[in-house]
Amino acid sequence: MHIFLTGEVQVGKTTVIAKALAQLNIRHGGFKTYFGPNRGSINKLLYMNAAQEPPVFSAENSIACFREGFMPEVFTEKFNTIGVALIRSARANSQLIIMDECGSFEGDAFEFQKEIIKTLDSKKPVFGVIKLASRGWTDHLRNHNNVRLITVTRENRDDLAKICARYLDDSFKQLWE
Repeated sequence: MHIFLTGEVQVGKTTVIAKALAQLNIRHGGFKTYFGPNRGSINKLLYMNAAQEPPVFSAENSIACFREGFMPEVFTEKFNTIGVALIRSARANSQLIIMDECGSFEGDAFEFQKEIIKTLDSKKPVFGVIKLASRGWTDHLRNHNNVRLITVTRENRDDLAKICARYLDDSFKQLWE
């Protein structure tokens, strides 16, 4: 069973993942998306990098550009190249696959979507985030038979890391038996 978190923006979903990972002694891989230090700015970039690596703020890692007065410009080909490579690498080399976060920007990234679904159909555990406001392809993730969706709130976020770590640890034990 895979765990995906959802919830309001900035409620602490990524923090729950980080705290749960700190409690587990496992090799993880996958991807994470993040803004740069200028997150609050109108003009900013959204980046993607390996989940186990520190953030990289370079044009090569940017997956969307936000500019005042314009709709976000999504770099779909980067999901289909960088994103696909990160997922494949995690499937081959990791005990746990991180997918932080899946949302509407990937709506036209069909290769990326296929890799995610292929991964969810496998037994290797996934721990990820689905953007609350996204629809379309992410509904397939929410409704996937192997996905347990948990809503993060300000009230439950402090307890969720321990709960998720325990659940994932049990999943690993079952895989190794």
